[in-house]
Amino acid sequence: MTATPPTAPAGRRAFGWSRRMLDRVPTPWLITGGTGAALALTAAFGGLNGVSEPQIPELTVGESFSGSDLLMTVIGVELSDERAGSGVYPDAEKGERVLTVILDVTNEFTAPRTAASGGADSPVVDGITIEGVTTTPPGLARADDGTYGIHLQPDVPVRIVASWVVGAEDVQDGDEVRITLPDSTHGVGQAITMGDYWSDPVIGAYVTAEVDEVEVP
Repeated sequence: MTATPPTAPAGRRAFGWSRRMLDRVPTPWLITGGTGAALALTAAFGGLNGVSEPQIPELTVGESFSGSDLLMTVIGVELSDERAGSGVYPDAEKGERVLTVILDVTNEFTAPRTAASGGADSPVVDGITIEGVTTTPPGLARADDGTYGIHLQPDVPVRIVASWVVGAEDVQDGDEVRITLPDSTHGVGQAITMGDYWSDPVIGAYVTAEVDEVEVP
């Protein structure tokens, strides 16, 4: 009597058939198919959606913004024929005028800083602009005595005037302007540049304000 070979369980037969069929599929197909499946799964769970850029805050006069280790609050925007102690000098024959942003600034860093264009704290100055109106860093001075090279002691608020020369048609009394306030990255120099500095300035906040025509201060 001839012995009958034992019959493989159904599960094993199915696995064997699947394995044989899989061996016949070209490897590139497997790679492509697997990648597609992974991408489909990732997309289904939102993995392909880029991380949305953080929205730049939109502020109004009197609201504060903390950036570049400074707390900045725009108090107002003034337009005048000239401004003593501003560090900018309009040409009256050309119809030039002085546009000034008044703001309170508090140094939130642990050491004193100097607000001056082109220095370690240049983002403090260069990042303050009026969108569509100014293209250069402003003249910067203390509001109370017109002192240049402003020293900012930690946690001591200082009222500052940032001023530009503008053309007669650039901005008018009652115009609404959009001011940019800076944010930047704090670094510590280890080689050529020594000490603390702030670099890579970006727009940290917008402040919308109305221009106020004033007599020559």
